[in-house]
Amino acid sequence: MKGKSYQSRRKKPSWVFPRFFRQTRIIKNLKKVETFFKIKINNYEVINAAISDFNGYTKFNESYYQVASSLLKPNNKLDKFWTKSKNLLTKTEIKSFKTKKTYKVRVLTLERFCKERSINIIHYLHIDAQGHDLKVIKGLYKYKRHLIQGVAEISKISKFSLYKNEPSFKDLKKKISKWKFDITNIEEVQKDAAYLNVSFQTKDSKLLSDNLILFKYPKKRLIRMFKRIFLKKKNFTDVIFKIYWKLKTSFDIN
Repeated sequence: MKGKSYQSRRKKPSWVFPRFFRQTRIIKNLKKVETFFKIKINNYEVINAAISDFNGYTKFNESYYQVASSLLKPNNKLDKFWTKSKNLLTKTEIKSFKTKKTYKVRVLTLERFCKERSINIIHYLHIDAQGHDLKVIKGLYKYKRHLIQGVAEISKISKFSLYKNEPSFKDLKKKISKWKFDITNIEEVQKDAAYLNVSFQTKDSKLLSDNLILFKYPKKRLIRMFKRIFLKKKNFTDVIFKIYWKLKTSFDIN
């Protein structure tokens, strides 16, 4: 299961990663960034639990294709969108999209998580929970009214779903409206993908104006640079950028 929540204080943003597979890769990538820039990143926390709409324990389905692992069982009858795809990556993913093993894991709601840490405002919640995104939002319960913005990954239509009992975009639209959020942006996860990234924000205008944080997203060239860092394929321009960044930050501090 993949999902990450972002609770920001004005001066010190902090990231929280429920710890399953891709989160382990995120931590490894953070270490690579630390090594490259010779810095220490410490404003994140790893939580060894799955996130859903209940507290307790349940079975987790580990896939051969690890980043597809989920609390939901994989769909055994996939649509031809997947099985007949000519995309090499999709073909590779689907071949290994089977359950390797199942085991018990601890499950938390975000409501409980927020209560335990006295979190009053969630400025940004990013979810990619392998078909379980609506359950993650549902698990906020009364804390939904404390959420400013977020994004969820969802299947375009039911027949494209990779997991059993997985909701689609149609289901998300109904729930988002019921939970008093507005959809602000919709985009494909990647070109011609079966899944969408759906951004949303609170309908409470006062809450929004009092707590809105404008995120400055990185330019594409920076995204490409970080991908090279993660893959250990750094080039000369990356080194030049690091020198420039160090000079710039030192001047900003002084």
